[in-house]
Amino acid sequence: MSTLVMIFSLISALVPGALLAPAPEVPAPARQLDPSVVEGANNYLKAVLAGDVPGVAAMFQEDGIVMPPGQTLLQGRTSIEQFYREFCHGPAKITAFTFDHLDSTVAGDTAFDVGTYKLTLAVGPGAKINDSGKYNVILKRTGGDWKIAYLIFNSDMPARMPVPPKR
Repeated sequence: MSTLVMIFSLISALVPGALLAPAPEVPAPARQLDPSVVEGANNYLKAVLAGDVPGVAAMFQEDGIVMPPGQTLLQGRTSIEQFYREFCHGPAKITAFTFDHLDSTVAGDTAFDVGTYKLTLAVGPGAKINDSGKYNVILKRTGGDWKIAYLIFNSDMPARMPVPPKR
């Protein structure tokens, strides 16, 4: 019995210290960034900032899909071009747009780019909206060029709930 008490005493003395000890630091995995994918993303940023809607739409496959937040998916260049026309030439003016690539990888004729974005919109005299979010892009090699097959992005900002009518 005394051996059992001694074992429990030893465990009681050691376990709390082990549980409270700081966890060893694990280095973050190295980012894998394919230069051709990052270059394409930079070209997309430049075209969006310039309001080059035909240029942005041309970066998508003919049957490309965009999945913007709060909307149904858009398929095909015509729908995508209309979306970017409203986005780039609407009441808000895009004044800054950047990506932070988490992973950009090529596997044969398919590639993906995953990351976060920051976006600033001028919404009137002296007024601006700063947005940040995340994105996922799947690209396919089409005619030797990377074309966006699927793009999904989501803001980190909470969705605005409609105000219920007063009764």
